[in-house]
Amino acid sequence: MYLVGGALSLFAAENAHAQERAAPTPEQIQAAAEAFDRGRDAYKAGRFAEAAEQFERADSNAPSATALELAIKARDKAGDLDRAATLALLAVDLYASDVQSEETGLGKVAPALLERARQELYELDVQCTEPCQLVDGKKLVHGEPVLQRAIFLAPGQHDLVAGFGGGRTQSKSVTATSGGSGELAFEAPPVVEAGPEPNPVVEEPKQDAAPAEAEGSGGWSPTVFFVGVGLTVASGGVTVWSGIDTKNNPGPERVKNECAAGDTDCALYKEGRSKQARTNVLIGVTSGLALATGLMGAFAIDWGHGGSPNDTSARVRRRIQPIIGWSHGPKIGARGTF
Repeated sequence: MYLVGGALSLFAAENAHAQERAAPTPEQIQAAAEAFDRGRDAYKAGRFAEAAEQFERADSNAPSATALELAIKARDKAGDLDRAATLALLAVDLYASDVQSEETGLGKVAPALLERARQELYELDVQCTEPCQLVDGKKLVHGEPVLQRAIFLAPGQHDLVAGFGGGRTQSKSVTATSGGSGELAFEAPPVVEAGPEPNPVVEEPKQDAAPAEAEGSGGWSPTVFFVGVGLTVASGGVTVWSGIDTKNNPGPERVKNECAAGDTDCALYKEGRSKQARTNVLIGVTSGLALATGLMGAFAIDWGHGGSPNDTSARVRRRIQPIIGWSHGPKIGARGTF
């Protein structure tokens, strides 16, 4: 099975939104891979609305500039200019440098689409007192819950719902006009307090407990770090496999022999490009996992957890340090005195 995930910008300092996202789990990466392949097949078959839904599902599980770009193209080809333009605004928030570059897919698609949308649609700036998820009628607006974002609406009456979690929502209506713009603010309803719980049984603390046992470690267990190492190694292995598969199937020689020069509609050429895109996003997610695991090991792991100050094993554990590097792929580990 293929693994598909977010590009390197997921963990890079391109924008605050990307920095706040957590690394996808293996289950999310697998779900994104399956959705990405379904979207690619639907796009080739001309089922653009279905393709857009699958690319958006892939982006939801493992955020990726490539998946978002393909979702924008599919929405536009399906005739959903409002949803395509809303995705383009999301790309501006998450991948600003890509959108501003004429060398990237987003840079070639998003600016022209936004210029057309601002002439035909209604641009609405939405603000929420808490991070909210938006629904336009019965259509969920793609993207993570945020405090502020802009969306495009087709001309006409719209019923918008902001969801704040815990079953809390607020609804408002807006009349959209062609080429117009406006603002709308949503206020999160108060959280309903749960009823009083029965008085818990409080045990008396043990008098002979050592002070070191009573105090928390203040960090995560090293097990969490090594789980991240395992995920990075697994993702790196799949990335290597994908690169080999991209190079050999169909391979440049076969494409050159069976496709006319400059024929971008050739089936073998399209297959090679698709596998190349898959490998690129795999490189991104592997790098992201490596960076996230390295930062976690450096700042969030309590390498000296357990034992009393006089415990020899505790002193040994305090000498463990994480290793972060790159040599033909991500390199993460730990070193110490044993």
